[in-house]
Amino acid sequence: MFLVLEGKEPTAMSGQKPHQTDPASVVFPILSDRPVRARIQGPERRPTAGTSAPRWLAALLILIAGAAFPCWFAAGTAQSPRTRDIHIEAYRYGFSPARIKANRGDRLRLTFSTRDTGQSFFFQDYDLHVSITPGTKMVSVQRLSHPDDPPALTETVEIVAGLPGWQGWLISKSQFRNHTYNGPLHGTERGELIVSPNFLLYGALGLLGAIPLAGLILAGRRAAAGSERRPLNLFGLFPWLKRVVKAPSFQFNLALPMLGVFWLIILTGLFGTKVAGRNAGPMIIWVLWLSALIILLVPIGGRIWCTVCPLPLLGEWLQRLRLTRNPAELENQSPRRILGVPLIWPAWLSNAWPRVLLFLLLGTFSTTIVALPPATSWMLIGLVILAIVVSIFPEQRIFCRYLCPINSYISLYSTTGRVMVRSVSSQTCSDCTERFCLTGSVKGWGCPYGLCVGEIDRNNDCGVCMECVKTCAYDNVAVFWRPEGWDKDIASYGEAWQAIVMFALACLYCIINLGSWDRIRDWTDIIDKRNWGTFSIYAVVVWVVCLGVLPLLWYLLTRIGIGIGRFTLVSNTQFRATSAALIPIGLACWIAFALATVLSMMTFLLQSLSDPFNWGWNLLGMAGSRWHIIWSPAIPWLQVACVLIGAAYSIQTLYYCWLDDASQRRRAIMGSLPLGSFLWIAAAGMICFFAG
Repeated sequence: MFLVLEGKEPTAMSGQKPHQTDPASVVFPILSDRPVRARIQGPERRPTAGTSAPRWLAALLILIAGAAFPCWFAAGTAQSPRTRDIHIEAYRYGFSPARIKANRGDRLRLTFSTRDTGQSFFFQDYDLHVSITPGTKMVSVQRLSHPDDPPALTETVEIVAGLPGWQGWLISKSQFRNHTYNGPLHGTERGELIVSPNFLLYGALGLLGAIPLAGLILAGRRAAAGSERRPLNLFGLFPWLKRVVKAPSFQFNLALPMLGVFWLIILTGLFGTKVAGRNAGPMIIWVLWLSALIILLVPIGGRIWCTVCPLPLLGEWLQRLRLTRNPAELENQSPRRILGVPLIWPAWLSNAWPRVLLFLLLGTFSTTIVALPPATSWMLIGLVILAIVVSIFPEQRIFCRYLCPINSYISLYSTTGRVMVRSVSSQTCSDCTERFCLTGSVKGWGCPYGLCVGEIDRNNDCGVCMECVKTCAYDNVAVFWRPEGWDKDIASYGEAWQAIVMFALACLYCIINLGSWDRIRDWTDIIDKRNWGTFSIYAVVVWVVCLGVLPLLWYLLTRIGIGIGRFTLVSNTQFRATSAALIPIGLACWIAFALATVLSMMTFLLQSLSDPFNWGWNLLGMAGSRWHIIWSPAIPWLQVACVLIGAAYSIQTLYYCWLDDASQRRRAIMGSLPLGSFLWIAAAGMICFFAG
């Protein structure tokens, strides 16, 4: 990947306002606000000679050895089994001890007590559910595999560390939970049993160490020119899709059902049960929708969610006065102008910063928003009101482009998406003088995002509204499927900070919501424990780290890389360009977080959908179903796999950020070392977190 500096001013046709002052230049004087665009072109765009089979074989052997030798070492240092007595105290909202380390084959004799109200010890991997009653040493024990059997009363519960069978050697980390509701933050109580030898942890760390070496071997030769597979024109493969997209009411027909679901979420949040795990509102948006967005919609569909998003629908109706067809088409007139007061949206707000700060604000209060169903509803109502208020400006989709916190996530990680809207022929766009895709025609509205199709070269800005498909007079716009590659353009300092903030919040969400450290959750508990003092400190730390410490560290490491690689690159431009390396590892951490959430909460989601208002309904027949975590033993493996894949792509991206030609490989490696070390340490830390 090499650096291309484009010194042209952004134009209105590209959806950017000229002469913007980036807030980054105020916070960090080292960063100038020159309208220079750093574009990182990925390795798939570099014409190279093919990688030979021996290099692939050598890289594969390095990866196998990297994973195998640490596992062999862990097996050789395993200790003999023994019997241990462990007392577990349950309380709101945690366990003591929260982490139990044992050797495979250890016989664990567990006793229980509760510090406050009745609690439980739900240990699905070990087929165990223990109910704990205050004031007594006796506990009620049930086997999850036989839920209809009467519970047994006992004082001590014995388990053998390590699951039986061959798969037991693969499962080293298991989580236990509390299945007794004891307050608004119920569901955050969890603990961990770590069984040695931990092959997942040792093997993953060894594999992480081998990835850079294997990457260098594969990067030793360049792929043959023309090896990049061309994007597939979906309109050519599926002619019916083109007819559907060109329908005047295409987007309205998709957004209207989403608007119905949107109001269902709001109503259930306000009038349904106050238990978040049983309320359809939080379950739909924070489990179903958010997980689908993170795992499938964005990595595959790019910004396809923006096509059906109901948030801007009411504001857009106020601007256009109708949602299905352009009035100009009905009256056979020239395109109508968007209604609005004669105001201009401020240039200093026409960038990524407002939506990044709003996302960071919501992320700071995320625990409260998720735990209280009415808070979720009021948050959505607030976003709709904000979208309606800014629709008074005659510029379309100001909310989506600059203010939507959801777009802060989608626009960044849509760079990895496979679905994209592009021109069929670049020459046709160059010869076009009407620019109907930008201004609109009798067939449709002008691009709500202020883009000209011929200038779109990345997914970040295009909201996939499909208006350009309708308005193009030359039928030169289509929906494409990208078989490989992803956009690596970082167009502004706001987007660089966006990548940093999203990566930091992904790690933070995992630690707070998936970890066993209940002390951290106590610090942020402003719902029932009213810990406003510690929460304020937590909020300040999060904002300072996300907006100050991490960007400054990234900049300093960039400066060090320029120094040891003896580059003549501009530090602030290279800082902005290399921030693209945070996108793969950040997305990987988000996917790891979403996988654990959806697999553990799917039962509660189906329960809440069966009885959305807690009125005794059973629409799906799942209202009384028992809690079951899907693929519980496999969750750490899936999470570690995500981190390893994300780390590999991040390190590759970083390497090509420093590589400018074939003779500079050694310098590129030297320049990548500081930031690469940071990425490696961050990935190793997340692997240790997920694997034990």
